[in-house]
Amino acid sequence: MTSSSGPSALSSSAVGSSAVGSSTPRSSSPVWAVPRGTEGIRIMVDGGVARGMTTTECLAGTGLDAADLDDETAQIWAHQEFVVIRNLLGELGDRPGLGAGIGAHSTLGRTGVIGFMMLAGPTVRAALDRAIPYLALSPTHLRFSLEEGSAGATGTGADVDCLLAADDEIPADVRTFVVERDLAGLAAALRGAQIDVGITGLETTLGPESAVILGESWGLTVDEVRPYAERNRLAITRERLDARLPQGDENTAKLFERQCRELLDDRLARVGVAGQVRSRLRHERETWPSMTEVAGELHIDVRTLRRRLAAEGTSFRRLLDEVRHHRALELLALRVPVSEVARELGYSETATFTRTFIRWEGVPPSRARRAGQIERVP
Repeated sequence: MTSSSGPSALSSSAVGSSAVGSSTPRSSSPVWAVPRGTEGIRIMVDGGVARGMTTTECLAGTGLDAADLDDETAQIWAHQEFVVIRNLLGELGDRPGLGAGIGAHSTLGRTGVIGFMMLAGPTVRAALDRAIPYLALSPTHLRFSLEEGSAGATGTGADVDCLLAADDEIPADVRTFVVERDLAGLAAALRGAQIDVGITGLETTLGPESAVILGESWGLTVDEVRPYAERNRLAITRERLDARLPQGDENTAKLFERQCRELLDDRLARVGVAGQVRSRLRHERETWPSMTEVAGELHIDVRTLRRRLAAEGTSFRRLLDEVRHHRALELLALRVPVSEVARELGYSETATFTRTFIRWEGVPPSRARRAGQIERVP
């Protein structure tokens, strides 16, 4: 079930998967554009439960329940994972190391076919080269890319390249958790698969405490870690990047790569462009991108986006209205004051929001809440 609530350059060649849908990966897929499996949420729910939360508390506000987590065919959107993260932070505290501790339970096997493709390599560099275009199929929310050379990077030398992990698409309030979880998770997954990538240094956008904890997950000392960097970078020796993997096999890797491409194409085709746009509009709180911005992030022009949405029987304005309606009902159900609901939805005046809500529901927001009417729209 797909819920409706719903990397750049390797060496010098652009790689990645077109968000709108293409059988040949070219440019990076935004984290919000592709529905994903529930592996990431399951890892976080397990972490929350181990720390005293209930599954219901972890999933509150996601539209998911425990049965969805046990359904291997279920698909969710990035914003639903962010809701789980906010639930964890709200209950357990936004403290350094929480994301890293939960990410430490990641394995390549839990990433599905993309993990098996990486194991088939046949080298570490080849494994990363193949995996990067399809990371939207994995639990990660970071955009990874390989950078030849290592100018200015911590723990580098002439024989070192860097693995970059961009976090600019992650909402600010969950960014620290996601960076910790995904980088510590990558370390754990590679270690569990007995893949030594020879990390010699780490730079991260996070603060000192989180940076040290992440460094420890990669076996680095304090001196080999730099916090408050402009970007997240892992320095890797070229010797390790080009080393053969113990289970490496080129033909097997190609087979898994084809399966990744087919899976990505299938997911994009089933949700359509409207599903991708809807997910983008729900990606961040209190931020409403323009049609031009969304088109750019999908690597198409505005006219193409408008035409494709029309072919699916909708429009950008209609989707924005739908998402705002849904978000208004969510906030009102949480007893958020009407004035704050209006502000989060981007209305400069509460009166304007009230008129819009009457158009949606036939009654003012205050009356809808008192009457329990908000419960009838999921």
